[in-house]
Amino acid sequence: MRFTVPKGWGELDQEQLRYVLRLLWLYNEHPDGQQRIQTAAFLHFCGTEVVRRTDQGWLCRERKSGDMFLLDPELLPSLLQSVEWIAETEKMTVCIEQAGEYKAVDFKLQELPFGSYLKAENNYQSYLQSRQESSLVKLARILYLVPDGDDAARFDSEELLGAFLWFNAVKQLLGQRFPNFLKPVGDKQEPITQESLIEAMRAQIRLLTKGDVTKQKYILEETDTWTALAELDALAKEAEEIKHKYGK
Repeated sequence: MRFTVPKGWGELDQEQLRYVLRLLWLYNEHPDGQQRIQTAAFLHFCGTEVVRRTDQGWLCRERKSGDMFLLDPELLPSLLQSVEWIAETEKMTVCIEQAGEYKAVDFKLQELPFGSYLKAENNYQSYLQSRQESSLVKLARILYLVPDGDDAARFDSEELLGAFLWFNAVKQLLGQRFPNFLKPVGDKQEPITQESLIEAMRAQIRLLTKGDVTKQKYILEETDTWTALAELDALAKEAEEIKHKYGK
Protein backbone atom coordinates (compact mmCIF):
# COMPACT_ATOMS: atom_id res chain seq x y z
CA MET A 1 0.00 0.00 0.00
CA ARG A 2 1.16 3.53 -0.77
CA PHE A 3 -0.17 6.31 1.46
CA THR A 4 -0.30 9.99 0.55
CA VAL A 5 -1.26 12.55 3.19
CA PRO A 6 -1.20 16.37 3.43
CA LYS A 7 2.13 17.72 4.70
CA GLY A 8 0.67 20.68 6.58
CA TRP A 9 -2.35 22.87 7.19
CA GLY A 10 -1.91 24.63 3.86
CA GLU A 11 -2.49 21.41 1.89
CA LEU A 12 -5.89 20.62 3.43
CA ASP A 13 -8.99 21.02 1.30
CA GLN A 14 -12.17 22.27 2.96
CA GLU A 15 -13.57 18.79 3.65
CA GLN A 16 -10.32 17.63 5.24
CA LEU A 17 -10.06 20.80 7.32
CA ARG A 18 -13.57 20.35 8.69
CA TYR A 19 -12.79 16.71 9.53
CA VAL A 20 -9.60 17.60 11.43
CA LEU A 21 -11.35 20.40 13.34
CA ARG A 22 -14.15 18.01 14.27
CA LEU A 23 -11.57 15.56 15.64
CA LEU A 24 -9.90 18.34 17.63
CA TRP A 25 -13.26 19.37 19.06
CA LEU A 26 -14.08 15.80 20.11
CA TYR A 27 -10.74 14.50 21.41
CA ASN A 28 -8.38 17.37 22.20
CA GLU A 29 -9.12 17.20 25.94
CA HIS A 30 -8.66 13.40 26.18
CA PRO A 31 -5.43 12.10 27.79
CA ASP A 32 -4.52 10.30 24.55
CA GLY A 33 -6.34 12.84 22.40
CA GLN A 34 -3.51 13.63 20.01
CA GLN A 35 -2.92 9.98 19.18
CA ARG A 36 -6.63 9.47 18.52
CA ILE A 37 -6.78 12.58 16.38
CA GLN A 38 -3.69 11.79 14.35
CA THR A 39 -4.68 8.16 13.82
CA ALA A 40 -8.20 9.03 12.66
CA ALA A 41 -6.91 11.85 10.44
CA PHE A 42 -4.23 9.63 8.88
CA LEU A 43 -6.76 6.93 8.00
CA HIS A 44 -9.19 9.52 6.65
CA PHE A 45 -6.54 11.14 4.44
CA CYS A 46 -5.62 7.71 3.07
CA GLY A 47 -9.23 6.75 2.41
CA THR A 48 -8.85 3.79 4.74
CA GLU A 49 -11.01 2.30 7.49
CA VAL A 50 -10.16 -0.25 10.17
CA VAL A 51 -12.27 -3.42 10.00
CA ARG A 52 -10.96 -5.24 13.08
CA ARG A 53 -7.87 -6.24 14.97
CA THR A 54 -6.31 -9.63 14.26
CA ASP A 55 -3.35 -11.57 15.64
CA GLN A 56 -1.32 -10.45 12.62
CA GLY A 57 -2.24 -6.74 12.88
CA TRP A 58 -5.05 -4.32 11.99
CA LEU A 59 -7.23 -5.51 9.14
CA CYS A 60 -8.00 -2.44 7.02
CA ARG A 61 -10.02 -1.69 3.91
CA GLU A 62 -9.39 0.92 1.24
CA ARG A 63 -12.74 2.68 0.77
CA LYS A 64 -12.65 3.27 -2.98
CA SER A 65 -11.31 -0.08 -4.17
CA GLY A 66 -12.47 -2.25 -1.28
CA ASP A 67 -8.99 -3.81 -1.13
CA MET A 68 -8.14 -5.39 2.24
CA PHE A 69 -4.70 -5.28 3.83
CA LEU A 70 -2.99 -5.84 7.18
CA LEU A 71 -1.36 -2.93 8.98
CA ASP A 72 1.44 -3.83 11.39
CA PRO A 73 0.82 -1.92 14.68
CA GLU A 74 4.57 -1.36 15.00
CA LEU A 75 4.46 0.77 11.84
CA LEU A 76 1.82 3.11 13.22
CA PRO A 77 4.14 5.47 15.18
CA SER A 78 6.30 6.13 12.12
CA LEU A 79 3.23 6.59 9.91
CA LEU A 80 1.69 9.10 12.34
CA GLN A 81 4.83 11.24 12.21
CA SER A 82 3.55 12.45 8.85
CA VAL A 83 0.55 14.12 10.54
CA GLU A 84 2.18 15.45 13.70
CA TRP A 85 1.68 18.95 12.32
CA ILE A 86 -1.97 18.69 13.38
CA ALA A 87 -0.88 19.39 16.97
CA GLU A 88 0.67 22.71 15.87
CA THR A 89 -2.61 24.58 15.51
CA GLU A 90 -0.84 27.92 15.97
CA LYS A 91 0.67 27.36 12.50
CA MET A 92 -2.69 27.14 10.74
CA THR A 93 -2.73 28.92 7.39
CA VAL A 94 -6.28 28.05 6.28
CA CYS A 95 -9.77 28.50 7.67
CA ILE A 96 -13.25 27.22 6.89
CA GLU A 97 -14.12 29.48 3.99
CA GLN A 98 -17.89 29.50 4.44
CA ALA A 99 -20.16 28.88 7.42
CA GLY A 100 -23.75 28.55 6.30
CA GLU A 101 -24.42 31.44 3.95
CA TYR A 102 -21.58 33.55 5.30
CA LYS A 103 -18.10 33.77 3.79
CA ALA A 104 -15.02 34.28 5.94
CA VAL A 105 -13.02 37.48 5.91
CA ASP A 106 -9.48 37.08 4.51
CA PHE A 107 -7.38 34.71 6.65
CA LYS A 108 -4.78 37.31 7.73
CA LEU A 109 -7.53 39.82 8.67
CA GLN A 110 -5.98 42.49 6.46
CA GLU A 111 -9.42 43.57 5.26
CA LEU A 112 -11.13 43.43 8.66
CA PRO A 113 -12.01 46.87 10.13
CA PHE A 114 -9.93 47.64 13.21
CA GLY A 115 -13.02 48.02 15.38
CA SER A 116 -14.07 44.48 14.47
CA TYR A 117 -10.57 43.22 15.29
CA LEU A 118 -10.79 44.77 18.76
CA LYS A 119 -14.15 43.08 19.35
CA ALA A 120 -12.73 39.77 18.10
CA GLU A 121 -9.78 40.09 20.49
CA ASN A 122 -12.13 40.77 23.41
CA ASN A 123 -14.23 37.68 22.62
CA TYR A 124 -11.10 35.56 22.13
CA GLN A 125 -9.77 36.59 25.54
CA SER A 126 -13.20 36.15 27.13
CA TYR A 127 -13.33 32.56 25.88
CA LEU A 128 -9.87 31.86 27.30
CA GLN A 129 -11.07 33.10 30.69
CA SER A 130 -14.59 31.62 30.80
CA ARG A 131 -14.68 28.81 28.20
CA GLN A 132 -18.20 29.99 27.41
CA GLU A 133 -19.39 28.97 23.95
CA SER A 134 -21.20 32.29 23.61
CA SER A 135 -17.81 34.03 23.30
CA LEU A 136 -16.87 31.70 20.43
CA VAL A 137 -20.17 32.44 18.71
CA LYS A 138 -19.48 36.18 18.92
CA LEU A 139 -15.95 35.64 17.59
CA ALA A 140 -17.26 33.54 14.69
CA ARG A 141 -19.90 36.14 13.82
CA ILE A 142 -17.14 38.74 13.45
CA LEU A 143 -14.85 36.54 11.34
CA TYR A 144 -17.71 35.51 9.06
CA LEU A 145 -19.08 39.05 8.76
CA VAL A 146 -22.53 38.19 10.13
CA PRO A 147 -24.64 41.40 10.31
CA ASP A 148 -25.57 42.54 13.82
CA GLY A 149 -29.29 42.16 13.15
CA ASP A 150 -29.07 38.55 11.97
CA ASP A 151 -30.03 36.33 14.92
CA ALA A 152 -30.57 33.24 12.77
CA ALA A 153 -26.88 32.53 12.09
CA ARG A 154 -25.77 29.16 13.50
CA PHE A 155 -22.32 27.58 13.65
CA ASP A 156 -21.30 23.92 13.84
CA SER A 157 -18.84 22.77 16.49
CA GLU A 158 -15.95 22.59 14.04
CA GLU A 159 -16.73 26.11 12.79
CA LEU A 160 -16.60 27.53 16.31
CA LEU A 161 -13.34 25.78 17.15
CA GLY A 162 -12.01 26.71 13.72
CA ALA A 163 -12.74 30.39 14.38
CA PHE A 164 -10.86 30.23 17.69
CA LEU A 165 -7.81 28.43 16.27
CA TRP A 166 -7.82 30.69 13.20
CA PHE A 167 -7.75 33.83 15.34
CA ASN A 168 -5.06 32.33 17.57
CA ALA A 169 -2.90 31.51 14.53
CA VAL A 170 -3.33 35.03 13.14
CA LYS A 171 -2.31 36.46 16.52
CA GLN A 172 1.01 34.60 16.16
CA LEU A 173 1.39 36.02 12.66
CA LEU A 174 0.58 39.57 13.76
CA GLY A 175 3.00 39.24 16.67
CA GLN A 176 5.79 38.53 14.17
CA ARG A 177 4.69 41.31 11.84
CA PHE A 178 4.23 43.97 14.57
CA PRO A 179 6.69 42.91 17.30
CA ASN A 180 7.04 46.30 19.00
CA PHE A 181 3.35 46.61 19.83
CA LEU A 182 2.26 42.97 20.07
CA LYS A 183 4.86 41.63 22.48
CA PRO A 184 4.57 38.19 24.14
CA VAL A 185 2.77 38.20 27.47
CA GLY A 186 5.15 38.11 30.42
CA ASP A 187 4.75 35.85 33.45
CA LYS A 188 4.31 38.85 35.75
CA GLN A 189 1.47 40.44 33.80
CA GLU A 190 -1.71 41.11 35.73
CA PRO A 191 -4.60 38.69 35.07
CA ILE A 192 -6.77 39.73 32.13
CA THR A 193 -10.23 40.96 33.11
CA GLN A 194 -13.12 42.47 31.18
CA GLU A 195 -12.20 45.84 32.63
CA SER A 196 -8.56 45.54 31.53
CA LEU A 197 -9.66 44.50 28.02
CA ILE A 198 -11.90 47.57 27.74
CA GLU A 199 -9.16 49.86 29.04
CA ALA A 200 -6.63 48.42 26.57
CA MET A 201 -9.10 48.95 23.72
CA ARG A 202 -9.71 52.55 24.76
CA ALA A 203 -5.97 53.17 25.02
CA GLN A 204 -5.39 51.93 21.47
CA ILE A 205 -8.18 54.13 20.15
CA ARG A 206 -6.76 57.17 21.96
CA LEU A 207 -3.33 56.54 20.47
CA LEU A 208 -4.70 56.32 16.94
CA THR A 209 -7.05 59.29 17.20
CA LYS A 210 -4.48 61.43 19.06
CA GLY A 211 -7.33 62.33 21.38
CA ASP A 212 -9.55 63.64 18.56
CA VAL A 213 -12.92 61.94 19.16
CA THR A 214 -14.15 63.01 15.71
CA LYS A 215 -11.69 60.49 14.19
CA GLN A 216 -12.96 57.54 16.23
CA LYS A 217 -15.55 56.36 13.70
CA TYR A 218 -12.96 56.49 10.91
CA ILE A 219 -10.43 54.50 12.96
CA LEU A 220 -12.90 51.79 14.01
CA GLU A 221 -14.98 51.38 10.87
CA GLU A 222 -12.90 52.56 7.91
CA THR A 223 -9.33 51.69 8.92
CA ASP A 224 -8.26 48.11 8.31
CA THR A 225 -6.58 46.04 11.02
CA TRP A 226 -3.10 45.93 9.52
CA THR A 227 -2.98 49.68 8.91
CA ALA A 228 -4.02 50.39 12.49
CA LEU A 229 -1.56 47.88 13.95
CA ALA A 230 1.26 49.26 11.78
CA GLU A 231 0.67 52.72 13.26
CA LEU A 232 0.51 51.35 16.81
CA ASP A 233 3.70 49.37 16.18
CA ALA A 234 5.48 52.48 14.96
CA LEU A 235 4.33 54.41 18.04
CA ALA A 236 5.48 51.60 20.32
CA LYS A 237 8.89 51.50 18.63
CA GLU A 238 9.20 55.28 18.96
CA ALA A 239 8.31 55.09 22.65
CA GLU A 240 10.92 52.38 23.24
CA GLU A 241 13.60 54.47 21.51
CA ILE A 242 12.73 57.51 23.64
CA LYS A 243 12.78 55.40 26.81
CA HIS A 244 16.14 53.90 25.85
CA LYS A 245 17.60 57.34 25.06
CA TYR A 246 16.24 59.31 27.99
CA GLY A 247 15.51 56.60 30.54
CA LYS A 248 11.83 57.55 30.94
